[in-house]
Amino acid sequence: MWLLLIVGLLVLGLSRSARVSASLGHAQIETVQAQWLARAGVEQALAILADDGVNADGPADLWYDEPGEFENVPLADGFTFRVTAPAFENSEDPAAPRFGLDDEASRVSVNGQRPRQLNRLPEITPSQVDAILDWRDDNEEARPGGAERGHYNQLDFPYLIRNGAFRTHRELLLVKGIEPEDFFGEDGNLNGTLERAENDGDRTWPDDTPDRQLALGLAGHTTVYSYDPNTNPAGSPRINLSETDANTLTTSLNFTPSLAEEVAERGRNADDLFEFVGLRGEGQPEDDNQTREITFEWIADAWEYLTLEDDDRLPGKVNINTATRDVLETVPGMRPEMAEAIVGHRSAQGDFAGLGGLIRGNVLTQEQFQRVAGFLTVRSNVFRIVSEGRTPSGTTYTLAVVVDRGGDQFSILDWRQP
Repeated sequence: MWLLLIVGLLVLGLSRSARVSASLGHAQIETVQAQWLARAGVEQALAILADDGVNADGPADLWYDEPGEFENVPLADGFTFRVTAPAFENSEDPAAPRFGLDDEASRVSVNGQRPRQLNRLPEITPSQVDAILDWRDDNEEARPGGAERGHYNQLDFPYLIRNGAFRTHRELLLVKGIEPEDFFGEDGNLNGTLERAENDGDRTWPDDTPDRQLALGLAGHTTVYSYDPNTNPAGSPRINLSETDANTLTTSLNFTPSLAEEVAERGRNADDLFEFVGLRGEGQPEDDNQTREITFEWIADAWEYLTLEDDDRLPGKVNINTATRDVLETVPGMRPEMAEAIVGHRSAQGDFAGLGGLIRGNVLTQEQFQRVAGFLTVRSNVFRIVSEGRTPSGTTYTLAVVVDRGGDQFSILDWRQP
């Protein structure tokens, strides 16, 4: 009798263990399925970027917002993926995502050359800016609110200061004075859209104000990945006016010979493209298509084709087609009314095809354009893909991938998963 009882208990135990193991195995299978669904969303995004044109980038492009390509795309019965980006600026429903990609050139580059842009970010302190600048510079002289090697060496768990450009976005969390609440704000999963846990006060992380608004932290306004390729919209090297000879200028820009000589001479000592405004060649052009004089409008229209820099990659600039008002207002020389004019014009007229549109469309004055043009762009090369896979039972898996399409082939700059 006792033997039968013991055997029965063993059978029940084994049966329960088998059910638990089967349940765990099923859950693991569902997680793997969701992971590959998310991977399918990433591949979809890469394919759309590969087919995108090489000219201006903005809301008119398929990658920006296309529910048909990115919203709950079915791969089998009940198996779907979706690719989301932050909600539209001033959206009535901040919990409603945009179905597309996030443009890294719509943010402020913490690797940029002008500290003033960092100082003008929302809710950043001067001490945090000092610490960021100390982290990326190559010296040991700490700024008033910053820190150098000595500070990081004396921490309970010390680590090395970078003393160079930031390589990943979350590296900001290593900088003195930047706490998780500073980095994340209320956007705990960094997807740019308001979710239940981000609108419930201090009940769940992150702490937030339950006001149906999403306060972005540094992560929502900054990037470490954007850059400006020193190429024209067709992908060819820009014409470097500081080292191009007169014959080349005559051929490539259709200058009159005398204007080409003037530009080549001025280019040897020029520090700014606006220094060429007003140059004028002698004599009459051979045909109506030849350029005889460098006007302000000519410089603005040709902005994407000219340079004075030798580097292949220049510091990241802000895309006027995708940046929010807050980010536009960080640009040195940018006044709130200028940012408002840019946003208003693109909302009414669509994407800017080039920076010259700021002048041709009477969006900015010549003086205003001259102050800000060097920090602006209409093209983007680095994008953030947030892809969620979902199985019929509701199991989800999210991938956050930063991809650069600027080279001969796509390269992954960051890959994050649960």
